[in-house]
Amino acid sequence: MFLSKLEILGFKSFANKTTINFNRGITGIVGPNGCGKTNIVDAIRWVLGEQKTTTLRMDKMENVIFNGTRQKKPMGMAEVSMTIVNDRNILPTEYSEVTITRRIFRSGESEYLLNKNICRLKDITNLFMDTGIGTNAYSVIELKMIEVILSSKTEERRRLFEEAAGVNKYKLRRRLSLKKLDEVKADLTRVNDIVSEVEKTVRSLERQAKKADQYTQIQSVLKEKEMELSEREFALFHRKKSEFKNEIAELLQSKDSIDNEIRNIELELINLRSKINEVDSELQKKRNELAKNSEELFNSQKNISVSEERLKSLKSNHTRIEQEINDFNSQLEDNQSSIDESKIEIEKLKTLLLQKENEINAFNEETEIKRNDLEFFRTELKKSNEEKFELIKLLNDKENLISNLKKEVENNQANIEKLNAKILNTTNSIAKTVGYIDNLVIEKEEAEKKLRENNLQINLREKEKAELEETISKLKSQELDKRTFIAGLKEKINFLQTLISNLEGISKGARVLLENNEWTKKNKNIFADLGDTQEQFRFALEAALKSVLNNLLIDNIEDLQNAISYLKNNDLGKASFYLLKNKNSKKSFLDSIISFSTKRKIKKISSDKNFVGWAKDFVETESKFKPFFEQILNKIAVVKNLESAISLSKMFDDFSFTTLEGDLVQSNGIVEAGSLPKEDETLFGRKQLLENLKKEFPNHEHELEKLVSEINSLELKLSEIDLRKLTEHEKLISNDIANIEKQISQLEFEKKKADEEIENAQNEIQELASKTKVIEAQLEEIDIEYQKLITTKNEIELNVQEKENHLKIFEEEFNHKTTEHNQRKIELERIKGQIINLENGINRSLQNIDTINSGVEKRKNDLIKNEEETNSILEILDETKYKLDEITLTRNKLIEEEKIISDELSKIKSEAQKFENQLNELRNQRQIVSDKIYSLELKENEINFKIENIIQHIKENYNAEIELKEFDDLDTFNFEEVAQEVQRSKEKIKNLGPVNLLAYSEYEEEKQRLEFLLKQRNDLIDSEKDLIKTINEINDTAQKLFMDTFEMIRQNFIKIFQTLFNPGDEADLMLEENVDPLEAKIEIMAKPKGKRPTTIELLSGGEKTLTATALLFAIYLVKPSPFCVLDEVDAPLDDANIDRFTKLIKEFSSNTQFIIVTHNKRTMEAAETMYGVTMQEEGISKLVGVRFEEIPEYNEPQ
Repeated sequence: MFLSKLEILGFKSFANKTTINFNRGITGIVGPNGCGKTNIVDAIRWVLGEQKTTTLRMDKMENVIFNGTRQKKPMGMAEVSMTIVNDRNILPTEYSEVTITRRIFRSGESEYLLNKNICRLKDITNLFMDTGIGTNAYSVIELKMIEVILSSKTEERRRLFEEAAGVNKYKLRRRLSLKKLDEVKADLTRVNDIVSEVEKTVRSLERQAKKADQYTQIQSVLKEKEMELSEREFALFHRKKSEFKNEIAELLQSKDSIDNEIRNIELELINLRSKINEVDSELQKKRNELAKNSEELFNSQKNISVSEERLKSLKSNHTRIEQEINDFNSQLEDNQSSIDESKIEIEKLKTLLLQKENEINAFNEETEIKRNDLEFFRTELKKSNEEKFELIKLLNDKENLISNLKKEVENNQANIEKLNAKILNTTNSIAKTVGYIDNLVIEKEEAEKKLRENNLQINLREKEKAELEETISKLKSQELDKRTFIAGLKEKINFLQTLISNLEGISKGARVLLENNEWTKKNKNIFADLGDTQEQFRFALEAALKSVLNNLLIDNIEDLQNAISYLKNNDLGKASFYLLKNKNSKKSFLDSIISFSTKRKIKKISSDKNFVGWAKDFVETESKFKPFFEQILNKIAVVKNLESAISLSKMFDDFSFTTLEGDLVQSNGIVEAGSLPKEDETLFGRKQLLENLKKEFPNHEHELEKLVSEINSLELKLSEIDLRKLTEHEKLISNDIANIEKQISQLEFEKKKADEEIENAQNEIQELASKTKVIEAQLEEIDIEYQKLITTKNEIELNVQEKENHLKIFEEEFNHKTTEHNQRKIELERIKGQIINLENGINRSLQNIDTINSGVEKRKNDLIKNEEETNSILEILDETKYKLDEITLTRNKLIEEEKIISDELSKIKSEAQKFENQLNELRNQRQIVSDKIYSLELKENEINFKIENIIQHIKENYNAEIELKEFDDLDTFNFEEVAQEVQRSKEKIKNLGPVNLLAYSEYEEEKQRLEFLLKQRNDLIDSEKDLIKTINEINDTAQKLFMDTFEMIRQNFIKIFQTLFNPGDEADLMLEENVDPLEAKIEIMAKPKGKRPTTIELLSGGEKTLTATALLFAIYLVKPSPFCVLDEVDAPLDDANIDRFTKLIKEFSSNTQFIIVTHNKRTMEAAETMYGVTMQEEGISKLVGVRFEEIPEYNEPQ
């Protein structure tokens, strides 16, 4: 099998597709620095699945893609394919040629292909496992790996050996098996926990199932009794409801009858009020007619008075005219005789006339004043009468208004009384409703209090449950940790027991002597079993005592000789011994020769800051063995770290120093250091450690039992916390609260409705009272005005009477003055006439008679006119008097009619008041009936509520519909006894506590689950045993395979090392003792002739390279890799060593294909095929190849 072809595209500097064909033998790859030679090696690593970007000299994987140059763009993908010819069927596949491909894209996506089929990296890793090919195998070696292989860190070195031994697959199997074992243990722990829980659950469900059966029986009886009780209550409530409905119907009928009567009376009242209005209107009309009649009467009386006065005047004139006629006649008779006398008389008369004229003028002024006063008083009287009539009219209006307002006040007061009665009734109803509400609120508060207490209990229980669950969880976690710890402790004890029983870590010779009793019958002890130390110093003492731990203690020379003879005779190797007598003598001798200088050194070492103590002081042993430990550990100090140990060793070269991590710097210059050993790998105090662990084990088991007991106790306590009962109780209380709230809501609605009615009534009362108050205020104002008007009327009437009296006096005085004035005028005229007559009588004596006759005629005419006027006035006066009589009769008639109408109005009002009283009484009766109806409706609603509760209760509790049935025993049925039976059944159910009705099915399910889990647990236990057995088998197989391979590589390494160096040079491979070979360190010892380096790190670069090459080819002799890539490994070698190097490569090239990247010409000479790598185009690698076998032989010219 060999690498036949490598195809590179877009990988690093190989932008173009490059195919490299490899042949068997040696292939050299050459070229200047930076041309991309190592990129070929990286390509091989990368296609084999390398994941470390540092190994590929990159910071991230996408950078392996060609990044472009000035002339060429970057590529989006890199691809490498490697073809291997599988002609010896080393690879586990039927194909004779295997091609693996790896691609990566700039997006970060990558893929692997096996023979052009998509596969996983794991598939490629498994394909090359234990073949020597792989990213961690020895198929690719570069110069820096030489340092790694030869460094003090042995991990890389181990990988080479494991790859050669083919134990990787075993280690992988062991790792997977251990992982599987851990998973099985974890699963087993979980299953055990689950089984424990399920067992408890099954037991609990079994109890619950029995309780559920008991609950079902009680519930059946409860349902039967409660249905029986509910059906009869349902029927009884329906009967009561029917009775209430009948009573309500009768009351409604009665109310309708009362309403009809009220309507009839209201109609009568409306008619009466209409009549009252009509009569009142007629009365008002009569009063207006009466006022008009009074005015006509006044006018007629006034006209009569004026006419009578005029008649008096005419009568007086008539008398005067007659007198004048008589006088004229006398004058006619005496005219002649009195002419003379007349002249004398004229003189007298003239004097008298002058006097009379003066008197008349003065009298005229007085009369004019009287006339004016009379006219004024007449006008004032007329005004007063008009004012009086207006006032009477106004008084009538006020009386009507007062009457109407008083009537309105009475109506308002009646309505207020009705509304107050309604408010009183409604208030009583509200008081009852409020009482119901208060009771319900108290019930609700009590229920809410119970609910809060219940919720508090739930919260407390939930908190207690949460705390218990948290405590249980913590305890279970502790239990799991404790079980894991005990399992680990048990495993550790078994492991230590196995180590001690098998004498693991003890040298072959010592083990044989310990196991065999033929050489002695005494107890046999090795030094490792004689003492112990604290854990922190175990590694330090292990390192300090490492050289003597396998030594057997012998107390006499005879036993020592017997032991040595037994080993020699049976060819069983060698063993180390400690002779007790010698030890004691040595100890005594050493104590005697300790010098002052040594004590100073001890003092200085003890004062160092990194000094921990002297090793001998940390040993715990019997007093008889203490001297031996003191002797061995006399000059060994324990320090904190290796740096301090090395530093102190240089200063105090006759002392040895060990560290807490198990590193040792001996006084002879040997340094033992490396990784921290495992606790179980130590020999010193192993038996004591086992004993201590065995002593601790029961304590831990006891602690586990305590934890389990505490968990069981808490789980029992947790199971006793029953939240379901509290939750159901909460639900019942919540339902009660909801029902109470529903009732409260209904009652509050009714109360609100009643409050609104009261508010409306109060508003109406307030409005009526306000109106009444306004009306009463108006009445007071009107009454005041009315009284004022009465007073004014009386004053006006008194004023009118006074004015009439004054007028009468003034008229009498005026008439008297007028009469007197007329008389004076007449007398004046008479005097004038006498004078004229006397003056003219003298001149017209004869004509005077004619004049007197004419005067007589004139007077007669005046008398006729006077009589005519008198007759006319008498006629008018008679007519006016007649009219006055008619007006008086009419007035009397109107007064009578007014009284009749007023009496009729009073009668109608009285009748209306009777109807009002009847109406009020009927309304009171209707209110009583309404209250009874309301009370019955409340009872009916209560019954409906109870019926609804029964229906809801039966539906919620039994999912059934209750039907109305007829029962003959409703009146005799003992409801209380059945209710008590129901209550007793409920108490039984309550005493049962929470019941899981699904317990039957859950019990069966959990039981099946338990059986399944028990089966699973048994399977897991079997799996655990099988895995432990498999791990042991893998360990045995891998250890044997590794040790066999190691021994072969060791022999090969020694031979090849002497070939590469000189025959006398020393080299060897050593495994760390007393450690699992699969985990032990591999030490390389290389000592070229003439040199004695303490470590291989002190070798030169060329010596390191040859040593590593020797190791590599030693591995190839055991398990050759199909191909080997060497990247400038020969760089440190000189020409002589190069020849040895190439010679060795040529020897191995028959079995292994070598691909060497080199700059060395001698190495190039060894190559059969040569590839040159150049960069004709900047940044792009190009390959040029030549096979030397194809070049014709060159003959020098003769």
